[in-house]
Amino acid sequence: MTISPMGFSLPDLMISGSAGTRAAWGGTLGVVATVSNVGTSTITEPLAQAPATSSSAVPSSADAPQSLVTVLITPGRSLRHAVAVYNFEAPPISQNSFEQIDQAFKLPTTPPRGFHGGRFFVHLVVNGNGAVLVSNNHNNVSSPMLVKVAHQALPELRATELSIPSNLQPGDTIAPTITLTNYGTASSGSPIQVALVASTTPNFTIGSSIVALYSVQVNLPPASAVPPGGVIAAFSQTANPLNNSFTFTGPAVTLPTSPGKYYLGVVVDPYGQIPQLNPLRNSLEQLTQVGPRTGGLPPAGVVSTGNPYPFPIPASGQSIGVIPSSSSSGTSTTKSTIQ
Repeated sequence: MTISPMGFSLPDLMISGSAGTRAAWGGTLGVVATVSNVGTSTITEPLAQAPATSSSAVPSSADAPQSLVTVLITPGRSLRHAVAVYNFEAPPISQNSFEQIDQAFKLPTTPPRGFHGGRFFVHLVVNGNGAVLVSNNHNNVSSPMLVKVAHQALPELRATELSIPSNLQPGDTIAPTITLTNYGTASSGSPIQVALVASTTPNFTIGSSIVALYSVQVNLPPASAVPPGGVIAAFSQTANPLNNSFTFTGPAVTLPTSPGKYYLGVVVDPYGQIPQLNPLRNSLEQLTQVGPRTGGLPPAGVVSTGNPYPFPIPASGQSIGVIPSSSSSGTSTTKSTIQ
């Protein structure tokens, strides 16, 4: 029941949410606040029942006007030593409804006093300034959300998916679809180079060859700015979700014709041009085996002419290079060679 001692119904604001699970001091942190008005009118309100387009329509006394949401961070789960780091407005919310609001903001450049170790907790507070008259103030603070602190605000780029035909044979021609994800605490910057690599081992080493090089014109936001989970409010105009992943399909490329069995994988930023939190130095991601060669099978994927460049295994001390043939957003390819 939401009838106040004054004899009319009041809104009842409740808040929950999620936050980026990883962040860095001075970097970006994202939160998703779900603000609900669980108040309900329990008295007759004829004018509030009129259609919204009617000139005589008025809000119900149980509808909540615009309210303030405050983001607090604390060194522990309690509100002790809480520090307010950001404020934003929740829109008006009618009775028995909710809104979801996405926000991203900068954290302090240095840990506030009392914050130690590699973590802190986020609390969301709605109507902390008491500007909205509500029937209940005990549900205006969310549960604490753990955030782990990275040593620096940097991206961390990974190839999280490689979609190619199964049962590949040497010499097949494919158009790979690759998904990139930024698990870091800062935006990736643009462009991002992505290499499709053939190798005799699961690593990106001297026995490897770049068979296609893509220049992807996208600036991926960090995982710290993209909170996991959350329910999108129906018909909400305030939700503006970010996405720290990007999927693209490269043009057709023909795989090396020899040897009869090798590995195919992805290397993001193969030349180390982007500073990252935990760069993968030599590993191939989304590893797929090509071969062993089997006679009588038709080529997989897109059919085209064979690759005139044999699979290169350079002698010790020789460097691996690429000859670019074009460069555009998500479509730059190269043919492998040995210099």
